Amino acid sequence: MILLNTTFVLHTPLEAEFLDWVKNVYLVSAASAGVFGAPVVARVLTRIEPDTESIAVQLPADDMNAAQRWHDETAAILRDDVHSRWGERMMFFTTYMEVIETGGK
Repeated sequence: MILLNTTFVLHTPLEAEFLDWVKNVYLVSAASAGVFGAPVVARVLTRIEPDTESIAVQLPADDMNAAQRWHDETAAILRDDVHSRWGERMMFFTTYMEVIETGGK
């Protein structure tokens, strides 16, 4: 399984507005692609800077090519939306990860 992980770093006052956008725009778009399983949205507990929050959005996929296609096409439009809404008050980065099965819980 592949995890498409995008971590967003934002100024703390933007958090509620951003989480609303994640729920109603980003995750809706990801779900409609039919590529991803149940998403995970998590707060990163390590602070990069004072007065910032880091939110990681993980989208599990069985098909790396389909995940990359969504990221390169649809998510590119969403990233433009992020820039137009919040500009320099937010940054983000994406990593692809492979889940390693260890046989444990």
